[in-house]
Amino acid sequence: MRYLLISILSILTILILWINIGLHTPDDTRAEQKEDILKQLHFLESELKENNLGERMQQIFPEGYVFIHALYGLSWCELALADSSQNKTIKDKAIKEALYAFDQIDSEKGRSTFQIELIPENGIFYCGWKNYLLSKILQVDTTFKGHKFYEVQFKQQSKEIAEAIKLSKTPYLESYSGHAWPADMFVAMASLSNYEKVYTPAFQSDIQSWLVKVKGKLDPVTHLIPHKVYPETGALIEGPRGSSLGLSLRFLAEIDPAFGKEQFALDRMHFITTKFGLPAVREYPKGNYNLGDVDSGPVIFGVGFSATIVMIGTMSMYDHATLANQQYTTIHAFGFETGNDEEKKYLFGTLPMGDAFIAWGRATDLHYSLYQPYISSKNWRLQFHLISLAVLVVLWIPVYWRSIKKIFTKSQSKTAQ
Repeated sequence: MRYLLISILSILTILILWINIGLHTPDDTRAEQKEDILKQLHFLESELKENNLGERMQQIFPEGYVFIHALYGLSWCELALADSSQNKTIKDKAIKEALYAFDQIDSEKGRSTFQIELIPENGIFYCGWKNYLLSKILQVDTTFKGHKFYEVQFKQQSKEIAEAIKLSKTPYLESYSGHAWPADMFVAMASLSNYEKVYTPAFQSDIQSWLVKVKGKLDPVTHLIPHKVYPETGALIEGPRGSSLGLSLRFLAEIDPAFGKEQFALDRMHFITTKFGLPAVREYPKGNYNLGDVDSGPVIFGVGFSATIVMIGTMSMYDHATLANQQYTTIHAFGFETGNDEEKKYLFGTLPMGDAFIAWGRATDLHYSLYQPYISSKNWRLQFHLISLAVLVVLWIPVYWRSIKKIFTKSQSKTAQ
């Protein structure tokens, strides 16, 4: 039993030390960060094209097929947009892979999960992510081979989304019949906002009218964007949650930066926190506790797995490059990175959706934090190191208790003499 206990404690000790060492991974330069993201994208590319990653994610998540392709394509787009050197190789590869991802979404398989009778057709989740990806592709380049076909599709899809908004009494359209999640709507509206950056403005009045409705339907307690609402009225079903709020704010930065900053300040107040000294994001507002679900992923000590990963890119978009870097460093340390010169993955590649979110968040950071220097604080990890040391001491005391007791007894005897 003693040897079994020592073996178990040794494994736990190695894991704790691995995490602590991982927190001291040197800050990457921008070039190193780009290479790191490329390795993650190479891993995702091989999984998508050779190992049926889209189908595997669909078995785990309700919209897994669309989601994983969208995140993959968007990561390439953000990487290309962040490339100040205008490297043609990166740009061409980004367009190729983003179009591959878009074509998978814009297929019978991509549409099969969604209801055709909704307005817009297939619902706002599907239409929003598809149109947002296309908006980013066209931001990267409007001259690639075959671009005319995609331009026509983007303009038509944008018009359909805008028309659906005009017909709605609430700011939030249905993703499925009878179900509306505000985060899905922010994706769609960001695609219309991006239209304004590529072509002659056409939807500004629609965006502004929609924002007025959004501001009238905020959570009355936190004044933040809610997680789920009734599609008929926009009335609250569930208040804000870290996973959906991180996405909503990420897109709101592209739609209305001023409103986004107001919401981000409230988000910091209610959701962004530290746990054991390390930066983290709560799934539920401070003071509220609940279980995780398919949207949030695991919720441990109130910290949301998805929420924490999503916020890497969101923090960068609100001029918090240092906080985003610390957030990524923490995720990196707990992610147990493995790979080689060509590929990189976390958790040994068992949850590629997490890899996709990390790649998207880091590529977004590369794009939006280009001129924001990291202002590192050497002591931000100190509390976690001290806690880790205390845990190791407590873990190993039972093994050496007899030896400690003998030393203590012998010391007392000498003192008595």
